Amino acid sequence: MVRVVICIIALMLGLQLGAREVIDIDNGWRFFYQYEGSSDGAQVVNLPHMWSVDALNGKRDYFRGVGNYMKELQIPKSWEGKRIYVRFGGAGTVTNLIVNGRHVGEHRGGYGAFVFELTPYLRYGVSNSIWAQVSNAPQFDVLPTAGDMNIYGGIYRSVELIVTEQAHIAVDHYASSGVYVQQKSVLPDLAELEALVRVQGASGQMLKVDMSILTPEGDTVALQQSECKIPETQHTSVIIPVTLQNPVLWDGVDNPYMYTVRVRLSDASAVYDEVAVPLGLRFFTVDPKSGFMLNGRPYRLKGVNYYEDRDGVGLALQPFHVKEDLDLITEMGANAIRAAGYPHNPEFYAECDRRGIIVWSEIPFIGPAFMSDRGYIDSEAFRKNGEMQLYEMIFQQYNHPSVVMWGLFADQNTVSDDPTEFIRSLNAKAMQEDPSRLTVGLSNSDGSINFITDLVVWDHTFGWKEGLPSDLKVWINQLQKQWGSLCSGISYGAGASIYQQEDSLYRPDFKGRWHPERWQTYLHEQYFPMVNESPFFWGWFVSNMFDYGAATRTWGEGTGLDDRGLVTFDRKYRKDAFYFYKANWNSSEPMVYIAERRWNERSKPKQNIRVYSNAAEVELWVNGVSIGKKQGVNGIFLWENVELRKGVNNLEARADMCWDQALITIH
Repeated sequence: MVRVVICIIALMLGLQLGAREVIDIDNGWRFFYQYEGSSDGAQVVNLPHMWSVDALNGKRDYFRGVGNYMKELQIPKSWEGKRIYVRFGGAGTVTNLIVNGRHVGEHRGGYGAFVFELTPYLRYGVSNSIWAQVSNAPQFDVLPTAGDMNIYGGIYRSVELIVTEQAHIAVDHYASSGVYVQQKSVLPDLAELEALVRVQGASGQMLKVDMSILTPEGDTVALQQSECKIPETQHTSVIIPVTLQNPVLWDGVDNPYMYTVRVRLSDASAVYDEVAVPLGLRFFTVDPKSGFMLNGRPYRLKGVNYYEDRDGVGLALQPFHVKEDLDLITEMGANAIRAAGYPHNPEFYAECDRRGIIVWSEIPFIGPAFMSDRGYIDSEAFRKNGEMQLYEMIFQQYNHPSVVMWGLFADQNTVSDDPTEFIRSLNAKAMQEDPSRLTVGLSNSDGSINFITDLVVWDHTFGWKEGLPSDLKVWINQLQKQWGSLCSGISYGAGASIYQQEDSLYRPDFKGRWHPERWQTYLHEQYFPMVNESPFFWGWFVSNMFDYGAATRTWGEGTGLDDRGLVTFDRKYRKDAFYFYKANWNSSEPMVYIAERRWNERSKPKQNIRVYSNAAEVELWVNGVSIGKKQGVNGIFLWENVELRKGVNNLEARADMCWDQALITIH
């Protein structure tokens, strides 16, 4: 009995010694600009960090150049014989790594994670110099080459060391987990899965790969094992099929149920490595007539376009920033998000998994926002970079159940170099690497470009850049007649400043400095019923959830923002349109909100009072007197020609247990 206990203890110790180590090295980097010429005046920074404060302040010619990050690392003698990697979560946009004076490698792209192996460059038992040289200077062969969003400079996601045994689950395959669980067929009573595990080790080595699926409570519901022999190339792929009877499905916001897949690499003498990845089982389809279906039932996607940068930090986000953003998105009642512009912070995808939010993730292949922009450059280097960024996105996000579609392009045109064949190539590569998901493009032009991806989302500007919101109805009828076979979604929006209010209601000049909030609200009110009553739109994505940094823009308040957000850049103020969508999309949280409250200085005594609520009936009180109850249409409750007195008027709206108040002054 004693000998058995000793063996168990020895096995446990072996497990601990064989497990990979992941070490956070975010703190204590020395940062200096390249133009400073020396690190003598370097400032000490912690990651994530970005230097583009001038871009956040709206400086049109913000600095786009080189910044240096240096750090000393003590490498233990005990690491000799192991494999050591450094993994950058994201840096903008071209990164060169130098270790102990030797160039390790270069990564070109600002939003995907990337890995360098440090093993041949390190000295053990002493201090080692790590130097990351990062540039956000414009590059003609690094996406994006167009668009109006800020291109921030810095190491704006975390950096970690990964220490493994010689035999390990691959770390350097596009900086992913090395484990890819493909959902071959998922039904309510049966899920057929196939896990592909990339393995590295010594040539000729025989290894076992164990895969288990665990419930949130830690119960094992499936267990499979496979064996492999490492070839001369020292890496191989192991495919493990597994079947799960009567699975609990990941069912969107109603029940985002998550399993965990655990993969262990071992032989008869030791356990070498272990990796855990999320698993949410679901199946989905899109039909050009009936729209999006999740797990066999209609599931209309009510979404937002989400640029994740924010005032003060740009893209150098902490987990609490991501959580705050998603709290606002779920408060509004959205169940889908276009992760706009580029792959987002890894915590974003994990949080969407947990909340049951459907995600459209996309590469930064963005069309021209200005006449001088080149969205596509017909060169081999450009295409290779686009393909690499596509592979990074797919493999790094492969196991997230929230991600159901890969975005391949946004607002491209064919006026100069034609991107059509490149998009066709990207689509083929995406389908080859991940046939379980759909592809999608955001389009604002006609032509064959719209017939490549599985889905297309039309990016509309009626009522903002031209025409009126009502023009959408004509376009919808035309779409159904001419392109009814396409699986179409829709995106739209208008700019607004909470500080710009006026009596008149008209379409402002979108390039002008005056973007009154009331026009944004009006546009969304007009679009909503037309989209809502068109079930063939499998989803809509409102532009945008938040204002985002666009320093080259001078319109609006002139502070370098795209101000189409429903919430301000600093996340402090929800615009009126936010509450309009909350009234329509969030039925679980009773609410009432008096709209146009920031238009609080008015000249005429007779006013229309507008209230948003998800209640069936709302009562309005003015200066302590009830004006009566109203039933709403699309969450809008309207009292017309309400007589207000000179001076300050107290408005109160009451619905069920909800109450709201606003003050309006009549001059």
